[in-house]
Amino acid sequence: MAGTPSPQPPVSRRDRRKAETVDDIKAVAVRQLAAAGPTGISMRAIARDLDMTATGVHYYFPDKQALIDALTVDGFTALAAAVRSAYEQGSDLPPRERWLTVARAWRAWALQHAAEYMLIYGHTGGAARRVNEHVAKAMSSAVGVLYTSMRDCVGHGDIDVPRLEEAAPPALRDQFAAWRDAAGGSGDLPEGALAACMLTYSRLHGAIVLELVGHIPAQLTDHDALFTMQMEHTTDALHPLNAPVEAAGTRASR
Repeated sequence: MAGTPSPQPPVSRRDRRKAETVDDIKAVAVRQLAAAGPTGISMRAIARDLDMTATGVHYYFPDKQALIDALTVDGFTALAAAVRSAYEQGSDLPPRERWLTVARAWRAWALQHAAEYMLIYGHTGGAARRVNEHVAKAMSSAVGVLYTSMRDCVGHGDIDVPRLEEAAPPALRDQFAAWRDAAGGSGDLPEGALAACMLTYSRLHGAIVLELVGHIPAQLTDHDALFTMQMEHTTDALHPLNAPVEAAGTRASR
């Protein structure tokens, strides 16, 4: 029988204060981010706001990019927690409905944390992911929920994998295979399912960014209904052509 885990040693006052200072620095940086984007983040201004020296701030974050990377990790981690919670709470739903629940949770987090979302996706998040393994791991934890949802849909017969594979040129299919080999969490998905992942991911993100930056026509005021229609149409377009699709109005009325 496994032994009882050893109790964790208490956090020292020094470590607790260090963690609190890191949180304070990040909180000020997020306010700057919301006001002026990544270019508005200033280490000197953070020091003034917290009544610290600039050297003191640099002790915790050597430079501005290190701070932005930390905010990016925090953003992806929080997004992953939100969509994972939605996925787990939707365990009694059919796979397509469960994916829609995850998509709505993704959008809800983005709308509630617009500055952070535009940081991790719209500004420096992608570049940071390529050079920072912590950012890459945090991003994968969020995108991994979409992979899991897609795997459920494939297993349920909701994705026309052969049709998607036939639609992709051979070179692109090879690229999907290379992506599968390189990406954690997608190793058992065929090329057609990976194409579905990319289609749903790009349409999900694109719809959210259009809303965040204010590029939805002013006459379209019901953004919730618009987003639901976009996501339902995306899933319907991936459905096998010879299989019945539940009416969108029926799903929306639940």
